[in-house]
Amino acid sequence: MVLVLYKAEIFSSQGRERFAEGINQANIYFFILSFLIGLTVHFSSSVKWYMLLRAHSMIVSFGRVFAYYMIGQFYNLLLPTSVGGDVVRAYELGRYTGRKADALASVFVERYTGILVLLVLSAVAVIVNLNIFNIPLITVSLTIFTFGLGGLGWIVIDRRPFEWLRSITSGRIKLGAVFAKIEKMQDAVNKYKKNKNALLWAFINSFIFYFLAVLNIYITARVFSIQVDFKAIVIATPIIMLIMNIPISIGNLGLMEFAYVFTFDILGYGPALGLSTVLLMRLKSIVDGAAGGLLHPFFAAPRDHAMSDQDRFTER
Repeated sequence: MVLVLYKAEIFSSQGRERFAEGINQANIYFFILSFLIGLTVHFSSSVKWYMLLRAHSMIVSFGRVFAYYMIGQFYNLLLPTSVGGDVVRAYELGRYTGRKADALASVFVERYTGILVLLVLSAVAVIVNLNIFNIPLITVSLTIFTFGLGGLGWIVIDRRPFEWLRSITSGRIKLGAVFAKIEKMQDAVNKYKKNKNALLWAFINSFIFYFLAVLNIYITARVFSIQVDFKAIVIATPIIMLIMNIPISIGNLGLMEFAYVFTFDILGYGPALGLSTVLLMRLKSIVDGAAGGLLHPFFAAPRDHAMSDQDRFTER
């Protein structure tokens, strides 16, 4: 955060004046539109998750799926990156449906396909604009994410590393219950491999999501400046989101701000505009998280009331 404020020249009187001037000239119409497009981004992700659940015959209303997604946004404010929110929404869905492994698998596939598309878009943005993004932070992040994502996919989809780990720990550490749960989750994820239509839809929706994410950043930046070029934001968005997904910060605090200020600066828009944009994005994430926090008590399923899909189908 100190680096962000230094880059934006907030520690100097002239820098603070430029920043305040940009805030004072904020466009109220783009401000309202920014909140609306932010909600559309969440809606798109919820549709993707809902379709993956339907592909596994999990009978859950879209309203509940959307509520769980927003509840995840609340926990994203308190836990590293978006992993904490993913765990919470998978946990709540698992309690509600009685199918914990399938719930976790649906969140995994929804998130994994999205990050895979993000990596592809980030790599394209870097290669096409190598003169701008030939920076160690970006290339190292891309490399780590590529190997990390590949390794995670291999462990989840391929039985061999799982069986090897179980064999070397057998008789030494009592992890039978843990391995049994992991095996159930593996089986649930592998079901999606047989459903090509579900995976195709997940990837198509991921591209739709990132297009909406570009619009989200573009419109938010337009609140403070009319000089923003849409094509530049198309290039900037995957880089910003790549940096934001590095799991080193609670609620992305500092990291999110750095991603915007750093990227806007190297694209020539200046760190002050990047700071204004990210502060509004931060405000929107807090509002979304607050909404999710308010929804949680109404959608949290008590353990003794959780029903399986078959139970609810029979009840209907």
